[in-house]
Amino acid sequence: MERTSKTWGEKYNIFQNDLCEVSVLYLQPYQRCSWHEHKTKFNLFYVIEGEIYIKLDNGVNKSESHLKPREFFTTRPGEKHEFRIREKPAVVREIMYVQYDPMDIQRELIGGPLNE
Repeated sequence: MERTSKTWGEKYNIFQNDLCEVSVLYLQPYQRCSWHEHKTKFNLFYVIEGEIYIKLDNGVNKSESHLKPREFFTTRPGEKHEFRIREKPAVVREIMYVQYDPMDIQRELIGGPLNE
């Protein structure tokens, strides 16, 4: 598991391939990440402990969401965003992924009852 120190805390990378990255973020109080956007990635934040605030600007609407444990928030490619931590530390699962293609399957046999 790769560990990276950040200005806002630490990031532990659990899994990464060409399509997806799964990390756990340990966020320190009174910090924020950079105001940024991703060209091709979705960014899902799932709060494990503590609380975070997500600021978002999708070009049409600006908003701020307050997330508590077991709540999640997803940003889309091109949406500017940042997370903020207030009084208490937080632990967040971050999943970054590219667009899912439901047609990305080539079936050779149809599933169903096993007739042996």
